[in-house]
Amino acid sequence: MRKMANNSELLPFLIIFAVSFLVRIYASTTSIAQIFPDEIFQTLEPAHKLVFGHGFTYWEFKVGARSWFLPGIIAGIYKLLDLCGVKDPLYLNIGIKIFFSIFNSLAVSVTYLLFRRHGLDKKEAFLFSLPLTVSYLLSYISVRTISESAALPFMVFAVYFASNYIEKETKKDLFFMILTAGIAYMIRFQTCIFAFGLAIALFLTAKKRFKAALIFGSGYIGMMLMQGVLDIFTWGKFAQSLLTYLDYNIIRKVSDNFSVSPWYFFLEEFAETFHPVTCISAILLMICTVCKFGKNKSLFLFFFPFLFFFATHSAIAHKQPRFVFACCFAVLALSAESFAFLCGKYAKKRENAALFLSILLLFSLDAFPHIKYAPLWNHSVTSVDNFYGHDKGKEKIFGRVLETEAELGRIQDLKRAYLFGIPQIWSGGYAYFHKNAPISFASKPEDVKKMMRKAVDSRRSGTYCAFRNGIDIPEEYMKNLDKISDNGDFTIYRLRITD
Repeated sequence: MRKMANNSELLPFLIIFAVSFLVRIYASTTSIAQIFPDEIFQTLEPAHKLVFGHGFTYWEFKVGARSWFLPGIIAGIYKLLDLCGVKDPLYLNIGIKIFFSIFNSLAVSVTYLLFRRHGLDKKEAFLFSLPLTVSYLLSYISVRTISESAALPFMVFAVYFASNYIEKETKKDLFFMILTAGIAYMIRFQTCIFAFGLAIALFLTAKKRFKAALIFGSGYIGMMLMQGVLDIFTWGKFAQSLLTYLDYNIIRKVSDNFSVSPWYFFLEEFAETFHPVTCISAILLMICTVCKFGKNKSLFLFFFPFLFFFATHSAIAHKQPRFVFACCFAVLALSAESFAFLCGKYAKKRENAALFLSILLLFSLDAFPHIKYAPLWNHSVTSVDNFYGHDKGKEKIFGRVLETEAELGRIQDLKRAYLFGIPQIWSGGYAYFHKNAPISFASKPEDVKKMMRKAVDSRRSGTYCAFRNGIDIPEEYMKNLDKISDNGDFTIYRLRITD
């Protein structure tokens, strides 16, 4: 990163990266379960099928509604891990999470450099970056294997290179700004909204505004064309994934059938997720920056693209909290920087004040997210539409689904598997089963009974069934089951073959 401004920046940069990465390695090994089906079936599952030959294919990867860019990268990591001797399904997928964590940790380190670019001295920039390294929410976001988490660090990198460019106008920074913003687009098309906001901010802040905006726009379109060409090799048609995405979400608005939320949905989410101090400090810093635009162009360049991204998503009818994960990062960084400016302007003993305020910041950044996300750290949140009877209309949380699939996959003589108590859409697919054998899922009592009858009638050796604890096992089939293990959430049985 521009020779780390100078060598004196290298040590704090590396410390921040190391702390951030260690925290995210911990998150990778403990926060296993997905928060949304796309975390499995739009990234891991197609990559797993590409490398290992077995996996479920959902409609998006049948009609070409998704780019193969991110699954292709994940497939490469799967292959590398497999060649290195990693065969266990849990470790394979933990490896993918750690890979995601590398880039998200770099994003935190780059935020330290942005703090320095915005005028903070080294000690203050370091102290106020540290709370971001251990942020509960950022750690949680970092290890989610979805496009939102994968695109986030490249959005931060693009802002960093843009900040460098408006100061020194070097071609290298402009090139890397285009490249990183383009990679974010290839990972997740919606980040083109962010790129448009970045172009506006660049136009308002750069010395040669028309030239900068024109070159960035042209280069970004070039990256979009590269994605279109990739679709020719993967789907057989130029820009197939983008055109299908636009048709599904914009023209036909099919996504609105899943849920429609009011414009203030994300504001409510942020109010529930973040400590009030975090939100207020971030908003105040944005207001002060706009009021003193001439002195704070670099800071304006940082938050405006994220603000534009947030506002545009607020105007779109279909909303999910994960859509604005990148804005969560921006809010936490702005809050940290506001504390730093407060310390620099009003504290007489700045070092003591910085230490005190950084501790206070750590609390404000983590208190509310911890309360909201702690129950979900290692559990799957299932959709109400996937349940029945008295469960209809209630959010359900089930744990150790993916671990149970991995446990089934480790059974040497397994030739057929059933997992009862969870629908396939909320499973880990073959990415966590990782066995070249058929596996079926059922959550409704009638489906469980039907599948058990099929399993017993098949009289196939090597058949294993995992039942979520609390779900009723058809009494007539209990005599056919030999208990193998119980992990507290699921019990695994071997199907006994009788004459």
